[in-house]
Amino acid sequence: MTMVATRLGEARQYGARLPEIEERLALLAEASRVLADASLEPPAVMERLCGLVVPLLGSACALRLLSEDGLWLRTVASAAAVPEARVRLQALFSQRVRADEGVAAEVLDTGVAQGVEAVLVLPLRARGRALGTLTVWREAPEPASFDSAEQLLLQELADRAALALDVARAYASERLARQAAEVAAGRLARLQHVTAELSEALTAARVAEVVLEQGLAVADAKAGALWGVAPDATSASLLRCAGCTPDAAERLKRMPLEGDSPVARVLRESRPVWLPAEDALSGSERPATSSACLPLVADGRVLGALVFTFGLPHGFDDDERAFLQLVAHHAAQALARARLLEREQRARAALREAHGTLEAIIQASPTAIMLLDPDGTVRLWNPAAERMLGWTAEEVLGKVLPAVPPEHWEAFRQGLERATRGTVLDGAPLAARRRDGGAVQVAMWTGRVHPASGPPQCLSVMVDITERQRGEAAQRFLAEAGGVLAGSLEEEETLERVAHLAVPQYAEACGVFLEDESGGVRCVATAGVEDGEVPPPGLAVVARVVQSGRPESRSGLSEGDPSYARAGGTCAYLCVPLRVRGHTLGALTFVTSKGAYDAHDLALAQELARRAALALDNASLYRDARQAIRLREEFLSIASHELKTPISALQLQVQSLLAGLNRSGAAFDPERLKRGLERVDRQVKRQTLLVNDLLDVSRLSAGKLELVLEPLELGALVREVAERFEQEYARSGTPLELSLAPEVLGQWDRLRLDQVFTNLFSNALKYGRGNPVHVSLEAEDDRARLRVKDGGIGIAKEHLPRLFHRFERAVSERNYGGFGLGLWIARQIVEAMGGHIEVESVLGEGSTFIVELPRG
Repeated sequence: MTMVATRLGEARQYGARLPEIEERLALLAEASRVLADASLEPPAVMERLCGLVVPLLGSACALRLLSEDGLWLRTVASAAAVPEARVRLQALFSQRVRADEGVAAEVLDTGVAQGVEAVLVLPLRARGRALGTLTVWREAPEPASFDSAEQLLLQELADRAALALDVARAYASERLARQAAEVAAGRLARLQHVTAELSEALTAARVAEVVLEQGLAVADAKAGALWGVAPDATSASLLRCAGCTPDAAERLKRMPLEGDSPVARVLRESRPVWLPAEDALSGSERPATSSACLPLVADGRVLGALVFTFGLPHGFDDDERAFLQLVAHHAAQALARARLLEREQRARAALREAHGTLEAIIQASPTAIMLLDPDGTVRLWNPAAERMLGWTAEEVLGKVLPAVPPEHWEAFRQGLERATRGTVLDGAPLAARRRDGGAVQVAMWTGRVHPASGPPQCLSVMVDITERQRGEAAQRFLAEAGGVLAGSLEEEETLERVAHLAVPQYAEACGVFLEDESGGVRCVATAGVEDGEVPPPGLAVVARVVQSGRPESRSGLSEGDPSYARAGGTCAYLCVPLRVRGHTLGALTFVTSKGAYDAHDLALAQELARRAALALDNASLYRDARQAIRLREEFLSIASHELKTPISALQLQVQSLLAGLNRSGAAFDPERLKRGLERVDRQVKRQTLLVNDLLDVSRLSAGKLELVLEPLELGALVREVAERFEQEYARSGTPLELSLAPEVLGQWDRLRLDQVFTNLFSNALKYGRGNPVHVSLEAEDDRARLRVKDGGIGIAKEHLPRLFHRFERAVSERNYGGFGLGLWIARQIVEAMGGHIEVESVLGEGSTFIVELPRG
């Protein structure tokens, strides 16, 4: 009975709690349905679960999940029966709490629910792993604690929620993995396309174009830019940008590496910069976006930077970062390859240019350049070699060098062998053959070259040294000529030496011609011709050269030439002037039958003529100096005699007069005194004339002769001078005859012409030997001519050229006296008035002096 009663009591208690049990079973059923609803996202499921717990099992409920790092519990769902309960819940439970502190830490660690007064904290576990906690709180008048049945029910709800959450997470992970795989596959396909495009990019500009055109789509970016580091490594230049405004592109054109921008940091530090909420390509006026700044690194060197900007802020997960860095890696490789290709192309272009320049240098070189195999086979032959030796490139390429004479071939081959072993043949002289059979003197430099393949070869440079040897020979010749010419100061000997200098080295015949006082030329020395013969080209050509001061040359004088005959056929001549101090002394002629004279021969002849003219001028100056010394001695002797004689006579006459006066006193004869004074007067006049001549010499030598021109009737002046000499002519018994044209008017210096006429009348009286003196005056339209003719001693022909020189006379000074200055002074005065004075004379028959004066 007791047992029955017990059972019956339990049945009644169960019956009383049956509605509660049914309600809780319905709660579990609803919870199962909610947790099984796949259409709901986990946050919504958790919110519905919290809504089922409240108010049936508590006043408020909160569901918290562990963070991925397990350090925090974050509230993801909550529910409250009344607003007051929610306020209370928010006050008691913060949005995020530490997972390793308080009751929650013990629950998560042990997996067992813990109750503290009106709060029950239950673990959320699945597959042995804690996911979070479910916290239920009761507020009065509800019971302050949870019974075992409630705890079991809440734990069941927590377990089911944990299971559902774990399943949802697993599904989400699988979906994310599938999406990631799809994204990765898509990125891989796009990356392969970009890589294919980059593989065809040959320039840095094309690399930048492909990276930005394809890379923006690959990275799903809104804008981008690519910079390349400048060669100076101090800045980066914008290669290309996409999605940027023109102003932004202009600002980004040059990026200093020392700047503070993200791009500058990337370039300096060689590591990416991720900007989840900043736009690396824009200013602050644009909305905040996200950017990826990636270095372009190849072979450990930063080549540039790549920036992608995204339209919305977002974080960069590991996959996205790895993918963008992979894009940057491929871009860097392509950029390095493009730059390498550009450098290679530049190097190839430079090499082609260098080859072209070298080829142009070889082709344009004035020296012969040839490339030879060790056996002498020609592999290169430039135009200078063709001009020098005569063979064309087509004729010698691939053949043994034909320019080496057979007798020198063995030595030449041995030289090539030494050159291939590294010995440089430095300017070895060689008498090379020409195609026409002639010979040319050359200097040859040979050195070894190493071709890209094959045995060593010899590079030979050949220079025609014929002109150099001619120049050296000419210098030796001129040096020798200078020594020969300097060996004598005698004019005749110098002339002979000049004539023989060039024979036979440069000419077969040579002539020296000098200008005479009449303006003609005469041959004064010869070499290579018979005595008395005048070598070509004859006096007419020589006179033309002397007059013009310019050389002449000609080829083709035949052996029948009247001026020169030579058995060897035609010959050539050179005629060059002998000039010194701006004056032409004469000319040198050179004749040869060995070929035409060229410019080198002309230059040599002119230099020889210059030195010869200088030597002749030195000889002439030496002769003049000796003559001047002789004249000086003669002048001093004459001057002492001429000045002493009148003074002695004057002194004797004065002493005689004084003695007579002392002896006779007042009875001295006046007639005797008169005769004595007249003799004194004549001596004084003679002395005065001598002094005046010396003064005129001084004035004329200094160029200080001044003329006072005035209207003058010349016949009147002649009669006046004749009247002054009338007594002297009468005393010597010399008849004086005058034949004067009337009214010979002109503009002349009266005093100076008086001096000239006085000198001529005096000479006629002095040298006329008492024979008649005839003086005539003629007049033409513009000139007047005076002739003074005597029948005296005359002048020898050899003395005529120097008669009008200073201190010159044609007779002995012991017999006739005088300084020898009168005719020189007369000539200077006449020429100063634009006239001319000359003499015609025959020895023993007399002389005629002719003075011509312009009447203007």
